[in-house]
Order: sequence, then C-alpha cells, then structure tokens
Amino acid sequence: MKYVNYAGAVRVLTGDAVADAVIRYAAALHQSRLSDVVSVPTTDEFGAANTVELLLAPAVAVALEPAPDDDLEPEGGAFLAEMRRRTEAVLAVDASRFPTDLGR
Repeated sequence: MKYVNYAGAVRVLTGDAVADAVIRYAAALHQSRLSDVVSVPTTDEFGAANTVELLLAPAVAVALEPAPDDDLEPEGGAFLAEMRRRTEAVLAVDASRFPTDLGR
C-alpha cells in the first residue's frame, strides 16, 4: 500500500501498482505539458473500496510514500490497463510541436 500525496494537502491510500501507475502518468503529463483527470481506486481508513478523482497537471505536485500493508488492497486491473494506455498515448505526443504560450 502507498499514499499518493496530492498537492501537498491530500493523502490518498491505494495499492502499490495503482500508486506507481499514477506517478508514471503524472510524470508523462508533466513532460508533455498536458493535464488529465483520473478516477483512482482507493481504500478508506476502514478498508472500504472507494474512488477519488485527481487532476494531474504540470503545476500540481504528486508524491508517493509507503503506507502500512493491508489485505484489502483495492482492485486495480482495469485502472492499470487504462493508465498504461493513457501514459503511452501522452508519451507519443511531441510536446515541442506546440507553442508554450497558448491562450496568452
């Protein structure tokens, strides 16, 4: 289990593989100057499954920290496949082709 520390204010408890997928996707988005909203499978303090929506964007800090292991780790198979697909799609975009001053 790991905590996804989001924007320095929120700690989201989730499984190791899910947390690792979130941080990899956040890094890919940052590298490509893109953002996205993801619904992350989580576990609350009582072990109940839940989801939290996170905005992943270059200006939003995301970090991981270890959490106590729990047998009630959230299911993440579909989430992990979707994160892999999104990460690969973002990394396939050549961000240097886009101006950095869009909308200004």
